[in-house]
Amino acid sequence: NPGVDVRLGKAELLPFPDGAFDAALAQLVLHFASDPAAAAREMRRVLRPEGRAAACVWDFTGGMRMLRLFWDAARAIDSSAPDEASTLRFGQDGEIGSLFTEAGLREVKTGALEVEAGYQDFADFWAGFLSGSGPAGSFCVSLGQERQEELREELRRRLGDPQGPFALTARAWYAVGSS
Repeated sequence: NPGVDVRLGKAELLPFPDGAFDAALAQLVLHFASDPAAAAREMRRVLRPEGRAAACVWDFTGGMRMLRLFWDAARAIDSSAPDEASTLRFGQDGEIGSLFTEAGLREVKTGALEVEAGYQDFADFWAGFLSGSGPAGSFCVSLGQERQEELREELRRRLGDPQGPFALTARAWYAVGSS
């Protein structure tokens, strides 16, 4: 990242001075912060006057179809699977907006971002879970080979056994506010 000042830090204690930025963004991370309220206050703190903060998180209940299909398949083979819809915050409309308002941001607006993800085939889709990324990937790679195969086949069945390219829709809830 030439010309970019990259620093290691925590969302709850950003390593930047007050009023340093015109914008502060938290894309798909608030639900992983140990103290989301502190993270939102830090976003506001590092903004210049009239700066903008924005954040979004996937709609885990059904709007993020890939994750909903994954967790429904996972729970079909293991009823104790940690479904993100019940274990993570901010996956519902308005939750990030409330967090921003409580952090002192003004003129907070909320809504949905709709996207579509394309896959070459089921193997392309499945490969994302094998990376171990995020809660779904972590769960997938924690399974033994036999259970992982059961999950793969259940997920394939729930997708309708796609042959060739397919796409899935996804929705993220967002909030934008001013300092």
